[in-house]
Formats: sequence, structure tokens, C-alpha cells
Amino acid sequence: NYVIKKNESTGVEKRIFLEHALGYFWAIKDLSLTNRKPILSNETIIPAAEAETFPSLKKLDNLHKEVVDIPDFFTRNNRSKDASAQCTLVAISCKDFGARMLPSWTDPFDKALRNGKDAERFEIVRITVNEGWVTKLLTPFIVSGAKKNTPEKDHANTLLYFGDAEEWRDILRMHNIYTGYVFLVDGIGRVRWAGSGDGSEEEVQSMLQFAKNLTRAPERVAPKTQSKGPRVGKRVPRRN
Repeated sequence: NYVIKKNESTGVEKRIFLEHALGYFWAIKDLSLTNRKPILSNETIIPAAEAETFPSLKKLDNLHKEVVDIPDFFTRNNRSKDASAQCTLVAISCKDFGARMLPSWTDPFDKALRNGKDAERFEIVRITVNEGWVTKLLTPFIVSGAKKNTPEKDHANTLLYFGDAEEWRDILRMHNIYTGYVFLVDGIGRVRWAGSGDGSEEEVQSMLQFAKNLTRAPERVAPKTQSKGPRVGKRVPRRN
């Protein structure tokens, strides 16, 4: 998802991500071709043995003015380091257009899983990525707008990042910055499922079931019972 551009005067080649090389019109065409879903939702949970830790990103600010790092923030309450102790829905956007798609995932998750007896095992973390020098100049206005448009109960779990995030987005395959992305992260910070765009009813139901599965303790294998067959060394009957 990048192109190589060559400087004609120096001959130096440089890798440039598609959204920067081709720009806004490429991104909009890509959304049209993929129905706003550059990443198709996983049909199954990524097996634990194959799952990778959520890529690191440092110095994000929540709306309580606390500085946090991810994925440490996702697992901060899991002292047991048990993968099935909790499940976090991470919802990420880079533009308002993508942010407006995220409630199609987060609202059903909140309603179905965060109001019952196991509510403390499920969490939603919303991340807004702000790249470019212009956004740094507008930081006070962006923070103020986020506080105004975010319910008070979600302020601690709403994170804002200001700075370059190209390589981080590349790891997560977030090459089109005009859509929204969602990830299910297990209790030790591993990505177990991903989706993008507007969540369909089928996708949302699958996501909810996967989240429940991730908080289900693994089945213990019962020890094998000892065979009741002949013991080694049993005497062979002798004829008189």
C-alpha cells in the first residue's frame, strides 16, 4: 500500500504511502470501491498463537488531560495478565467522516455487553489520530470540541493523538484515513479481530459473539484415566 517515487535530480528513491502519493481523490475512490470497508471483518477470531500485540503508540492524551501509552492502557486493569479476563473494543478514526461510522459498532457493543453482570470485563476505547502540523496549531480547539461532543462518562477512555502515525497505521492496515476502524483486543493486548466502515447487522452480531468468546475461560482438558487393563508383569497361568 505504498508507491516508490524517484527524485529525478538526485536519483534517490523514497517510499510514500498511497494516501499521500495519490491524495484525497484516491481515498474517496477507494471507499467507493470497497463500500467504505478497506478492511473486511474477520469471519473468525484470530487464533491466540497467531495473534500479534496491538502496535505501540505513545503519549496520547485522554479528555482528563492524562498522558497514556497503548497498548498498556488497554491492559491497565488486568493485574492477573489473563487473556480472557477482559476484551476491549478499540475504535479509531482520523477524520470526522470516519468518526461518524464508529457508533454503528460501539453503540451495540455498549448496549449488549457493558450493562450486565460482566460489564467490567468489556471496555470501549475511542482514539482520534490527528496528523500534520496544522492540527498541532488547532490542538486547543480539537480538545475542546472532543469534550463537548463526548459524554462525560467516556472522557477517560477517549484518547487523542497528535503527530506522525504513518508507520503505526501501516501496521494496522489503516491506509485510508477517511473511514473508521475497529479492533477487538484481548486481556493481554493482542489483536483478535478487526473491521472497518459502517458495521452491518451481521458483522456487529459476529463482533459481539467474538467478544464474549474472548472472555470465556479456556476449557480445561480432563486428565486421562488410568487404564484398567492387565498390569505389566502379570503372572501367566501355568498348567499342572
